[in-house]
Amino acid sequence: MRVQAAKWALATLFLVDGVGFGVWAAHIPVVQRNLQLTTGSLALVLLCLVMGAIFSMPATGFLIARIGSRAVVRIAATSYIVMVGVLSQLNVPWAFMIGAGLFGAAKGAFDVSVNAQATAVEHHQGRSSMNMLQGCWSLGGLFGAGTSSVLLRHGMTARFDLLLATAILAVLGLAAFPWLVREPIIERMGTGFLWPDSQLIRLSILSFFGLFAEGAVGDWGAVYLHSNIGATLSWAAAGYAAYAIAMAASRFSGGWLAEHLSDATLLSASGLLLACGFGTVLLAHGWQVGFVGMALTGVGVANIIPVVMKITGRDTRMGAGPAISTVSTIAYFGFLAGPPLIGWVAHGIGLQRALLLVVGAGLVVAAGPRFTALDRKRSETPSRQVTTAG
Repeated sequence: MRVQAAKWALATLFLVDGVGFGVWAAHIPVVQRNLQLTTGSLALVLLCLVMGAIFSMPATGFLIARIGSRAVVRIAATSYIVMVGVLSQLNVPWAFMIGAGLFGAAKGAFDVSVNAQATAVEHHQGRSSMNMLQGCWSLGGLFGAGTSSVLLRHGMTARFDLLLATAILAVLGLAAFPWLVREPIIERMGTGFLWPDSQLIRLSILSFFGLFAEGAVGDWGAVYLHSNIGATLSWAAAGYAAYAIAMAASRFSGGWLAEHLSDATLLSASGLLLACGFGTVLLAHGWQVGFVGMALTGVGVANIIPVVMKITGRDTRMGAGPAISTVSTIAYFGFLAGPPLIGWVAHGIGLQRALLLVVGAGLVVAAGPRFTALDRKRSETPSRQVTTAG
């Protein structure tokens, strides 16, 4: 019973993570208008957010190895929720850039710690739940963005929306905190810093290409449907929605697939589906076929990061927290590099050819298991006893 309570508490925190980011993403155009930011200034704000996450992730892994993910999740989640509210009060561009950096740092710490906690829950439960949890994140993002869109359409302000989100997320977080589990703390005080081994580097490369594709499709998929296929703006937005909904639904079904397929098979199939799905988009002459391709792309993207994070969490050399922070940091570089790289290449050879990089990323992920030892047995933990906060 306590194991199930821990699982659903963690699902709530993944939902909190997704809702917070969805609310933020939906309000970016409003922030640009209210602060009168140029495109360059807005890009700098977004860069501050990503750089904050990249800097906080390695430190979070170090902290998890010392005090455990349960304590770090509480700190990171609280900081993340508070920063959503703080952003609502910042009305000067330079202050908002600082706030965005702190929000990114809190999100990066939250992402690493909640995935490390997911690994601990899986050890206690004796079965995989990473796909379902990542599905909760996707569902939260859709809910946060969709609800914010409705509120803005009915005349609510960004300040009201962000403060309302803060209050709701705080209630959810406080309800979830007592049920988190304590995993064995890995002490490495005498060994100092450990470089990732070749296995972890290969997993990091796969996560890089997985998030490279996710970021590129997220920023350029709807643009391509509109500019190259001729879909209207509303239908292009609906095409992106088809991609996002398919990704969320596939993450919820990914747990069943993980129980019936090996990690290597699921990862290879995801990469192939990503490549074939987005290849279909690039070859489409009508928006209907483009929609089908976008949905298939969402299904392909869905389980790449959950599978990689599940494998990474079994690392017994560095420990789950440091290993996940290493992979997450490199993956964020892919997420950051994807959209601008596509834009730069498209300037020279056209958007259709530039987006072939997404197809290539899918093929790299599909081939990855051939070069990565996905050995479940080497790092399983026999203990399944749950310790909750008291």
